[in-house]
Amino acid sequence: MIRKGSEALIFIFTILMAVWNRGYPVETKIIFHPTLMMTAKMGSTVTLTCFVSQKETDAVVWYKQSIGQIPRIAGVTHRFVSLLYNEFNTTRFNLHKGSGSFNLSISNIQLSDEASYFCGVNIGFDIHFRNGTFLLVKEMSHEGTNIAAVIQDPVPGPVSPGGSETLQCVVLTESRTEELSVFWFRPASGASHPGLIYINKSSSGHCEGRCVYSLLKKDVNITDAGTYYCAIATSGHVLFGNGTSLRLTEPVNTVLFGLVVALGCGCVVLACCLAWLICRGRAGACRMRCLQNATDSSSDAGHSSPAESADVLNYAALSFPKKESRGRRTRREPPPDAV
Repeated sequence: MIRKGSEALIFIFTILMAVWNRGYPVETKIIFHPTLMMTAKMGSTVTLTCFVSQKETDAVVWYKQSIGQIPRIAGVTHRFVSLLYNEFNTTRFNLHKGSGSFNLSISNIQLSDEASYFCGVNIGFDIHFRNGTFLLVKEMSHEGTNIAAVIQDPVPGPVSPGGSETLQCVVLTESRTEELSVFWFRPASGASHPGLIYINKSSSGHCEGRCVYSLLKKDVNITDAGTYYCAIATSGHVLFGNGTSLRLTEPVNTVLFGLVVALGCGCVVLACCLAWLICRGRAGACRMRCLQNATDSSSDAGHSSPAESADVLNYAALSFPKKESRGRRTRREPPPDAV
């Protein structure tokens, strides 16, 4: 119940801030992150900073975007009010405002905290962003090397059979690293252990800051599907990436597709024939009824009906001639001079 109330409160709060800032001009350089990449050890505490120009300090929203995920709201700061959202509403996260800056502090760093953090400003009904800070969580296995992280970006979607796809492995280093070796692995067919498929040494012989290594897969078929892992070997250490899944689209069965198309066409033709036969039958029945009605009308005009004949006979049987009645009356009256 508290969570639902918090979500509703933040939603209303954001809408109100958008309406409040409606008249502000849109600028492109109102947000500044001083650090593009920050490294932290597990269990430590870091503070991410976002500087905003003085005119646009009414409402600032912090976002977290994990690799391959959509951004999620971490919290909102508005003048003297700060609200944390969802899983960020814990004692590990803290929002506080500095001199022209909005800060997000994270304590007891965990692996799940590794992501890009950036802030946005409400201007009108839009939220404007700038490049944020990528937080790298360094594990104990990374100790003794300059490599901060090995990141593999996910493939956008399934690959069509016969197509090509490029797998990428991003290496982030704290300082210049010499003699990197890049390995690509994929679990062997029918086994859980990985099989070595590609080895390459860095063409430049070193990596500093951020380096991208690629593996191009051409003429992809069903045997190429699986999860590919990037491994970086340097200074006696081997660091693995998070893996990239390569999926293929389902091949189309041409025979089945042809049968379905033929069946569909046959159904359409059959439906048309049935409709034509039904219409033709109805038209014939209509013509027959019209002809029958015309015949009945002709018969009625030339011949009287039995009922009408019966009426005439009854009327003739009950009729008496007028002359007969007068004759009887004359015979009944005596002559005037009779005694």
